Amino acid sequence: MSFVSILFLLAAGAAACLHYALPARFRVAYLLALSYGFYATWSLPYLALLLAASALVYLAGQRIAAVPGEGQKKLFLGAGIGGLLALVIAFKLAGEIRGMLFPLGLSYYSFKLIAYLVEVYWDDSVCEPDFWAFMLYPAFFPQIVSGPIQRPLEFFTQLRRQAMARADYAQIEAGMRLILGGLMLKLLIADRLNAFIAAVELQPASYNHQIILLEACCFTLQLYADFAGYTNIAIGIGKLFGITAPPNFAAPFAASNIQEMWRRWHMSLTSWVTDYLFMPLQMALRGLGHVSTILCITISMVVIGLWHGLTCNFLVFGLCHAVFVSATALTAKLRRRIFGIHVVTRVIGYGIGVPLTFVAMTFSQLFWRTVTWANAMQHINLVFGRTPCGTLGWEGMRTEVAEPVMICMALAAYFGAGAPGLRWLAGRIGLIVPAWVQYGLALLLISTLTIEAGSSFIYGQF
Repeated sequence: MSFVSILFLLAAGAAACLHYALPARFRVAYLLALSYGFYATWSLPYLALLLAASALVYLAGQRIAAVPGEGQKKLFLGAGIGGLLALVIAFKLAGEIRGMLFPLGLSYYSFKLIAYLVEVYWDDSVCEPDFWAFMLYPAFFPQIVSGPIQRPLEFFTQLRRQAMARADYAQIEAGMRLILGGLMLKLLIADRLNAFIAAVELQPASYNHQIILLEACCFTLQLYADFAGYTNIAIGIGKLFGITAPPNFAAPFAASNIQEMWRRWHMSLTSWVTDYLFMPLQMALRGLGHVSTILCITISMVVIGLWHGLTCNFLVFGLCHAVFVSATALTAKLRRRIFGIHVVTRVIGYGIGVPLTFVAMTFSQLFWRTVTWANAMQHINLVFGRTPCGTLGWEGMRTEVAEPVMICMALAAYFGAGAPGLRWLAGRIGLIVPAWVQYGLALLLISTLTIEAGSSFIYGQF
């Protein structure tokens, strides 16, 4: 069931009302039943896989916390993590080789389960004794499709708190605002950008170089609007049930270098890789100096690339970012000496860094978005003029596809840069226009401007 369908949103609202009407002792079981029911609408066999993986990790976590010896703890930790990684790799390989459907949310709930095992290994007190509360952690339905990847202690703390709480109307209203904002990002911006990209993709060699470059930039903006839209909806739905997930985006298009961009883009994945892979690796290799930094960055970026899929394209995507991030880290002192002298030089450095970061991200997306290596090379050759482009321009597209593109690109870039000034403007509008009128106008825009040929969430495939 799609997060943007009217049926799902109405069902989620009704489910939230019933959640607060239930006695406290039934709420965890109710949320677990909701989550499993949501997953079952997609696949019953893969629901069994989710149940089995969750139960085994629960048992492994109990053993890690119970056994006294460090060696025994490492044994259960290694077995749990190894089993989860083997599961993800096996299904990704089966998808690439045999075209098997990848289990919904497997990458995300595996990362959550790995985080739980590591946290319990580091601190026994993180171990969750309540079996049903633990089973809800990987299965919580707003987060299972595409995250965010919430840490275990944060989730369990909120779960215990909300199980005894009355409805927090301020939190519920904040959740509804996030859902509306996410729907607008997805339906009014991302889907319209997707229509333009799909039109170009039908015959890319027929369009002129201006359209090819615009389409390459357009995908990065579409990916942001699509994924940030999903994230807002997911966090908003969680808030309806008293659970606040971590943010996934913080103005990534305002980043002045690629390292900073990764701190702002898919933040829950970036922080997961930083805490559970990069930092332990850096501690283990700390005697190697700059070699350690480059090696740890390369491994981390390659893991992020291959997490999306075990293909050559995703590997090259990861290696591209390994080069970009390593270069950024190694030149940090030099850039501070050049651009950090005066406010004017800082502004100049920022003005150079922001577009360069966007270009680097857009270049890497030429590998990320394409299915095959040949397809990636075709796009790269067209973008860099190594293959002659066609002559078709805007006249080669339908009016309803071509006309909104520039506006939607500008809006995606504006929101991706943190929507400067919007909060001040919203505060002034709120003094004049009641909240219910604002929500009504948002729903009117969504209902009238949504295109019929909408697309599924891009990150739903991972």
